[in-house]
Amino acid sequence: MTEHGAGNTTAGDEPRSERLKRIVREARLRSQMASLPSGVPGEEHDFVPEPTGLQGLAVKSICTYGEVSQAPTTPEDMQQSQVAYASTALGPVFVSYGPMLADGDHLVEEWESFMYTSNGTLYNNEYVMVLRFEGDDVAEFHLHQDRHHVNMTYGQFDWTDPQPVTEPRRLTGNVPMHPGEIETPFEIVDQFDVDPAMLRDPVPSDEPAPVDASGGVEGNRALVLGLRRAMASGDPSAVDRFYGRGFRYFIAGELPFGWDHLPLEEIYAPLVEHLASPLTFRYGAVFADETRAFERMVSFARLDDGTVWHNWHAIMHEVRDGKIVQTREYFDTSHAWATLGRWASWGNTPPQLRTTPRRSNLQGIAMTVNYKPNEGPDLDRWKPFPPVD
Repeated sequence: MTEHGAGNTTAGDEPRSERLKRIVREARLRSQMASLPSGVPGEEHDFVPEPTGLQGLAVKSICTYGEVSQAPTTPEDMQQSQVAYASTALGPVFVSYGPMLADGDHLVEEWESFMYTSNGTLYNNEYVMVLRFEGDDVAEFHLHQDRHHVNMTYGQFDWTDPQPVTEPRRLTGNVPMHPGEIETPFEIVDQFDVDPAMLRDPVPSDEPAPVDASGGVEGNRALVLGLRRAMASGDPSAVDRFYGRGFRYFIAGELPFGWDHLPLEEIYAPLVEHLASPLTFRYGAVFADETRAFERMVSFARLDDGTVWHNWHAIMHEVRDGKIVQTREYFDTSHAWATLGRWASWGNTPPQLRTTPRRSNLQGIAMTVNYKPNEGPDLDRWKPFPPVD
């Protein structure tokens, strides 16, 4: 597996990073020609893109990061509840994608979705996905999203809320796992116990970052690797030097998350109060381009009531002039609500079903496409025309 760097070779005059972007972009464009039944005689087809963000891409393995709500009785009931909500759609699901980041054999992309429904509920989720390629084929698809929004929205149809867990969690999907104390779906390259006092909002500093972050792909990668070392040191002032003026931290989800999230100290106060073991961070490789750096992390701790905090984080950093000026984080919000919300003051005010769009997680829209929800709806205007004699 190429974690980063070594895969950035060229095929002819096309850098590999640009080739991977083109493969994904062209598959999505082709998918739009088959997203609804054709009305032209002789052009019948039954292809409908999967509603996962892949939009026509074939993939060998899929991994979704989230605490999944359960139907009250059987998997068949859960499928029926999915159909019930999707059947309220008034039209296709619209999906907007931000600029792609490609490094080695990996491609990272943020996106958001919209589905307007007849019952007034808006499904408006925020995502980041990671694709790992083998040659020109997608070997792995990893998806992070606001899982609490999924559970709450589809939960109108008899889903039950997730409960705290007592053992390390298992992911949904068939991506090969890396063995260890806690199995992980990506290779761990850094690991340390973090001082709980470091769970705080950074305070941007005018001092230069304590690493040589001269820009570009390698400079941006070095900046994030240096930030990890500063976190491990337990020195807040060293961490603050990595952040520039105007810095803003986004966490996908509704309050207490979002663009105007509660202070991180307040979000994580229940975790710190109930720790019964070290809080361990495990990091994967850093992927970078000229303006951004992306990393994945696993956080784990045992709590004093016998439950565990075990979350998966996907973090995109925007870098300008050798400083991080914006961070966008995606983790399992459902696990946060189930584990921390029961103790937190913010847990007393759960989010409500959406009827209007929230502020976008995207900093630019590179492409917008649509698809018909696979579970429904069975609307006449989306059915093939009847045969004509």
